[in-house]
Amino acid sequence: MSIVPTRRLFILRAIAVGVGIASIVPAPSAQGRTQSGAAAGWVRVPAGTFQMGCTPSDERCGSDELPRHAVTLTHAFDLMATEVTVEAYRAGGRGTEAQPAWSTSPNRPVVAVTWTDADAFCRASGARLPTEAEWEYAARGGRDGTLFTWGDQPPTDRPGAANGATAESDAARPVGSFAANGFGLYDMAGNVWEWTSDWASIYGSEAETDPTGMSSGRVKIVRGGSYGDDPSNLRLSNRTPNMPTSRNINVGFRCARDVK
Repeated sequence: MSIVPTRRLFILRAIAVGVGIASIVPAPSAQGRTQSGAAAGWVRVPAGTFQMGCTPSDERCGSDELPRHAVTLTHAFDLMATEVTVEAYRAGGRGTEAQPAWSTSPNRPVVAVTWTDADAFCRASGARLPTEAEWEYAARGGRDGTLFTWGDQPPTDRPGAANGATAESDAARPVGSFAANGFGLYDMAGNVWEWTSDWASIYGSEAETDPTGMSSGRVKIVRGGSYGDDPSNLRLSNRTPNMPTSRNINVGFRCARDVK
């Protein structure tokens, strides 16, 4: 199966950004304000079972989204309610010189970070990047079998809309500009692609428990679609491989952490 990306990943070339570890100011431990770009903290995602991959009614499935298969996550985990912002990234002592022209406020999602940058940021704050299975389960928000995180309606770039998401645009919006999904998570569709911990791989038909992906590989998986994509790329099952060394102006991340 080909894993050459077909989605729009905007690459920022020849930019060096410092990645030195510094103490990280963690996100608040409880959800805060929303739909204003304000920090929203962590959300507890419960354990559960879901069907991972393309739904039977979806005619836009890529071959890498099949076969649909059962996945069980046996442990609850915490996930940042929003994507990591420019403000949070700076608070961790990291440079943001590579941000694009549209990144005009500290509550926009940080982008142009490599997989290593994102992984290091999360680990320095006692967290990690979510697995691909955790990401899809969380993005579904308890809605198993829908095309998008809010249901089957196509997205609209209208703040406050239940099916709101930034797509087919020239810039990302401040985080939390649209309604949250069923788990209380924001921007799981559109705004910016998000790094996961998994190396790219093909699906099998067997049921899986707490999958973590391949032990090694060449490309990592990003999820969620971005402000520059068409609605088909915002589908829950859509997955795109990306070189871990790439800096893309439409790729960011959010962190997960284990529940003690």
